[in-house]
Formats: sequence, C-alpha cells, structure tokens
Amino acid sequence: MGGIADEEFKNGKGIVFIGMEGDGDSAKFNVSDEAKEFLETLQHPIAIASIVGKYRTGKSFLVNRMLLDIVGDGFQVGATVNSCTKGLWIWNKPLKCTQPDGTVVNLLIVDTEGIGSLDADADHDAKIFALALLLSSYFIYNSVGSIDESALNSLSLVVELT
Repeated sequence: MGGIADEEFKNGKGIVFIGMEGDGDSAKFNVSDEAKEFLETLQHPIAIASIVGKYRTGKSFLVNRMLLDIVGDGFQVGATVNSCTKGLWIWNKPLKCTQPDGTVVNLLIVDTEGIGSLDADADHDAKIFALALLLSSYFIYNSVGSIDESALNSLSLVVELT
C-alpha cells in the first residue's frame, strides 16, 4: 500500500467492533451498533489491519504509536495485569491510503483482546484469533521477544481451523 492520503484519522477513537454478550455456552459475539453505523458510512475499497498477540504485550500501544502515530488518546492501554481490550475494537476513522495506481483505500485498524488472559479460556482465545484473521487484509502478530513454541502452536491451531 502507498502513502497516507490525509490525517483525518487522528481525530478518531477506538470503539467496540465485535463484543461478547452472555456467558458460557450461551455467549455470542455481536457487532456493536456503533460499529455498524460507522461501517455503513464507509466507501469502497476497504482493507482491515488487525493486531493479535498474548495479553499485556503492548498491542494497543504498538497500534497507537506505529500505525496511528498517536500519543495519548488512542486505543486504551493500562498498567495492570488485567486486559484493557475485550473482544475486537476498531478505530472509527479510516486511514485513507493511496495505492501506487492512485486508488484510495480505507484502511481500518482493529485491536484485539489478548490471548491467554486470566479471565478467558483457550476456546475464547481461538475465536478472537480466528475472527481477526478471517476479517483481515493485513494480520499482525505481536510478540515480546522471539516467537516461542506456544505462539507457534496458537498460530498453527488457528490456521487449521480457518
């Protein structure tokens, strides 16, 4: 993808994209009303970049600093062991990117709940991972240090499922 066509995206904020309603076997993922309204305003073409990785490894911070170039009011980040992001969140202003052929693409940024958090199980993690992978044009796997065997097992499980 080429350069950024404008910087209007910096005026955006993170909103719930896909959240979970209910508990246990009756739990379902749903697209939030706010996300539906936002998505209906977009012009084509659209691309989605999602970031996935273990919980508390700086995914939201990475998106805020590297992709959105925002200091302060970006996706929520925290200083505790508890996850800040639940489900999938989307930035409510697209990055308008210009491709080499001059086509403008609306790039949507998706931040995900971390894998392996204290309040979720492996099934929930696999669903979050798979949703992000299936929705994405660009998929970023964030890892602190080298990618270990556990990370490779997670990646291979989701690839087999999708």
